[in-house]
Amino acid sequence: MNKLWKRWIAAGLMLSCLGGASLSAQDVPVKAYIVHADHYQLPYKGSEKAFHHQINPGYGSSLAFKDIKSDGTIEFYGLTDRGPNGDIPKYIKNGKKMSGKFFPTPDFAPSIGVITVNPAQGRADITASIPLKVRGKAITGKPLPAGLTGSTNEIALNFQMKDLGTDANGLDTEGLAVDKDGNFWISDEYGPFIVKADRHGNILEKYGPGTGLPRILASRVPNRGSEGLTIDEHGHVFALIQSPLNVDGKTAKTAKYTRIVEFDPATKTTTMYAYPVDTGYKNPGAAKLGDITSIGHGQFLMIEQGKQHGTMQNLIYKVDLNGATPIADNGDLEYGRLDGKIVPAKKELVLDLRAQGWNIEKAEGLALLPDRRTLAVVNDNDFGMDIAVDDKKVRQPEVSDYTYDSDKKAMIYNKDNQVHKVKISLKKKCPVRTRKPNLVLHPARSLVE
Repeated sequence: MNKLWKRWIAAGLMLSCLGGASLSAQDVPVKAYIVHADHYQLPYKGSEKAFHHQINPGYGSSLAFKDIKSDGTIEFYGLTDRGPNGDIPKYIKNGKKMSGKFFPTPDFAPSIGVITVNPAQGRADITASIPLKVRGKAITGKPLPAGLTGSTNEIALNFQMKDLGTDANGLDTEGLAVDKDGNFWISDEYGPFIVKADRHGNILEKYGPGTGLPRILASRVPNRGSEGLTIDEHGHVFALIQSPLNVDGKTAKTAKYTRIVEFDPATKTTTMYAYPVDTGYKNPGAAKLGDITSIGHGQFLMIEQGKQHGTMQNLIYKVDLNGATPIADNGDLEYGRLDGKIVPAKKELVLDLRAQGWNIEKAEGLALLPDRRTLAVVNDNDFGMDIAVDDKKVRQPEVSDYTYDSDKKAMIYNKDNQVHKVKISLKKKCPVRTRKPNLVLHPARSLVE
């Protein structure tokens, strides 16, 4: 993530009025908010003075409209991801290399937050938080045990390089929507899974590849599962797969399409559609779909982002599934066997966020207000933290410079292949200054005809 809006805050939230054909960029007002989470700090046992035994939470992984009050305040639901985490050194266990993350607050429960925006005061705050639970017990964001659907084979560590274990109910939550009965529907990056939770955060139903969702989705690139989710006017759930699937470990960088999954909660049936990623990436696997929101009649707004032609892009497309060909539960799409034989989702550029001043690495949450013209975009703050490495023998060390051999309990500096004494801890990400962004509808017209 870009370092904008990242210290002591939850996320940056931006409201943009998307107007009619006569409006120009200077006619379109934009309001940007820092989302404060003062009353929802995470307890942290570390001794780093910058954190004062707490970590600021981030509720910007997804966004769903909740309500507009009579006094003009606007409420959204926001979503955390799996919790504070950071890169680990290369890790060897039983002679094998493993991937993993540091989890400074391993008991953190992925949570839904209420973001209250007060335009009159120019302020946005987290005013409630709902942790996700299974049978009354809060889940965590720790990786799933090896062998289970959704396992990324990651190891969760503390800063003493101790294995923190796994969680069979763990979720890396990324997409959020609310149905007509007030239930939350959430997608994650691990499975990918889709879960239904009641208004108190109790998980009622869970669907994954082979257990309610197409088996082919298990071919997601690890931690590139379902990044966005929405519900249409018929109550159908639509989930985005963040990047092209890696079928048989061969298609992640070559497949021209990723998938949109439609799930009918009434019949428990699914339909998949092909979404053509842009062609300007180093390879298609560099494409990352963000959030999605329904605008009705088989049409959606959706974020696509990543480096195109070497430059970071954050684009909002209008996506139309009317007439799109349903895709089978196999890898034909990814292997290119369906090229020229199917009708993919139609896409039309609505807004180029970066061209209008957005300079955060990723836009992660997207919501449309009831006026059908005002769009809200939010970024995640990655909990405002980063990993610090202290090695008296090395100037400006990076965590990637090291390998930890758990069999020998030794930290090895890769550049001299010697054992080093290293202290790993947290540091804060610092914000950068930026000009105020301006957003405009492109092409300039109402979103819904």
